[in-house]
Amino acid sequence: MQSIPFDSLPCAQACRRVDFDCVEVCEATRSGGRLLLVSGITQWADLRVTLEPFTYHEMPDFWVIEVVGRLIGRGLPALVDFCAALPLEGIQGRQGIEIVGATKSERRILNAK
Repeated sequence: MQSIPFDSLPCAQACRRVDFDCVEVCEATRSGGRLLLVSGITQWADLRVTLEPFTYHEMPDFWVIEVVGRLIGRGLPALVDFCAALPLEGIQGRQGIEIVGATKSERRILNAK
C-alpha cells in the first residue's frame, strides 16, 4: 500500500466549518481537567456539530480547534441550537487554544493548572 500525505487526500463534501455564538472553558468535575463547550445555532435540523482539534508535530502557541458541521441527511432547513463539548486533556498550545468557525475565530488563554 502506497503512503499518501494526509493533506493531499480529497476534502469531504458533507463537512464544513460552522459559526458559533459562545465559547466556554470549564473545569470537568469527574476528570479534574478542562472541558471546552462551544454553542450556537445551525440552519439545518440534520447537521451534527463536533469540535475537531488540529494535529501538530510541535506544540503551537494556540492549538486550533475547528467547529465542524456534518450533514447526516438531505439538509433539512430549521434553526436548531447546538452545544459541542471537547475534553482539553493534551490539547493546549503554549498560550492556549483557538476556536475556528466559518467566519470568525476566538482565542482563549489557558493558564497552567
